[in-house]
Amino acid sequence: MKLRITLTALALAAVIVPTAAQAAYFADIRGHWAEGIINNLANAGVVSGVSDTEFNPDASVTRAEFLRMAMEAGGIETAPCRAGECLDVSGNEWYAPYVQGALDKGLIPEGMIDGYSVDVGEDKVTVSGAFNCATPIKREEMAYLTQAVYQYGLGEVDIDKLEAPMDLLFDDVRAISVWALDGVKYAYMNELIFGMGDGNFAPQSTATRAQAASIINNLLTKRGV
Repeated sequence: MKLRITLTALALAAVIVPTAAQAAYFADIRGHWAEGIINNLANAGVVSGVSDTEFNPDASVTRAEFLRMAMEAGGIETAPCRAGECLDVSGNEWYAPYVQGALDKGLIPEGMIDGYSVDVGEDKVTVSGAFNCATPIKREEMAYLTQAVYQYGLGEVDIDKLEAPMDLLFDDVRAISVWALDGVKYAYMNELIFGMGDGNFAPQSTATRAQAASIINNLLTKRGV
């Protein structure tokens, strides 16, 4: 079954925009489960901290921040924001090109667009609604967007590289939103995201910076980067 994709602020520019900070200086990740991942990504210039000495691994990540990370890790091009075609984004925000690029490529699912509506014109299709860029992203949303980026990057030629989804065995599988279920299945089967280690997936929980770093690391690994 082929998944249908409809798809910092400057602080988390702190997760994807490199700075001079080195992972060894992040005192707050010592002993953290994602310490090795964060260190490797920081040393490679993929992620950076909120300061020279802190990564703040358990802080939340917004939708816009994660969309930026996923698109950059997936090598997905942005697009200039077009008035009236970029949901609730005015065009002056740093994340505007990412939202427009994601919309143009069908990476943002209907389930993440409040008040979703679509206008089919003679020469274009315009999606309306609100992406709510400043809202902390949930784990199911993070999984879906990452899978969407990964699948888009494969293209039609390599689409057979996708692992087919299977029924998930998480204890809280029923807590996954209907619109996100296929995306989570594909993301899990393609080793982009995993469970919480206690038998649950925690789909409605807010994703953390450490979890975001982990899934970005998995995406880069799958792409062979």
